[in-house]
Amino acid sequence: MKIALCGSMEFADGMNETADTLETMGYETYRPAPADEGRIARDPAIKGRVMREYFEFIDQSDAVLLYNVAKKGIAGYIGGNTLVEASHAFSKGVEIFALHPLPNMSYTDELAAMNPRVLNGDVAGIDDYFDSLPRMHVSSKSPVKLQALGAAMRRAGRPVVPVGYKTQSGVNEQPMTIEETLQGATNRHAHLHTFVEAGVGDYFATIESGNQAFTAALGFRGLSVTIIEQAGGALRHGLDVDIEFPADFAALVPSQYRDYGVLMQQKFGSTLKDPYPYLSGGKLTRAELLEEAAYRVATQLPVR
Repeated sequence: MKIALCGSMEFADGMNETADTLETMGYETYRPAPADEGRIARDPAIKGRVMREYFEFIDQSDAVLLYNVAKKGIAGYIGGNTLVEASHAFSKGVEIFALHPLPNMSYTDELAAMNPRVLNGDVAGIDDYFDSLPRMHVSSKSPVKLQALGAAMRRAGRPVVPVGYKTQSGVNEQPMTIEETLQGATNRHAHLHTFVEAGVGDYFATIESGNQAFTAALGFRGLSVTIIEQAGGALRHGLDVDIEFPADFAALVPSQYRDYGVLMQQKFGSTLKDPYPYLSGGKLTRAELLEEAAYRVATQLPVR
């Protein structure tokens, strides 16, 4: 699970200590990087870039922690930048924790409307919250799929803790048709059921990515099949088709590389097994596309 810390850089040492504590508890953390605060304040363009970069960290997080300690004589102070980051987290359905009770400020009502969980100085309360959530058993250990499914379920009002398992698809590493992609998803989901016993309120989930040459006009496109199932209850499927893969790019799989992730690593030296930033000029990621696909399936689950 990932947690982004938000607070005034005046308290960077305290935020770093808190982040270190969270990491000893098993969480990954994002923390604001040291910066020339004066230069940022003087240059709105730099400020905007820094804000956007941290929004991206928040988007990848399961929760944010507002590091709200006393400042300017106000207990639990939350400044403008932290308010903006909390608002972004709220809009994305990311859980919000406040280290201390909310301050008495002009925007206290807006902060309270985001329903942050107040820890009263004890970060162990974060463990208590995540321990209380249903588990989503996922037929993959891919960090991208786990992140996408967790974010999609939060947005759908069903927060979960995704847990990954290694399963077999029974199809090619890179499925090249809708039918093969659906078969791979079906096989993985069935395999997941053979060694996972879900508790009441838990979920099973599978995402299988593939490709399909639809027509000459549409070209060769990426796609995904998503399955989300409530333990002992409803099961829903989703099919999403995304962007076109250029013919010269697509021709390399599986003729030279077993899948597009390996192609990105071996041909382009990418650290991520993700062709979408390359194909979209850095504007799309696989995690974003899979989150949207999973969200549309999660919204179809019956109201509990």
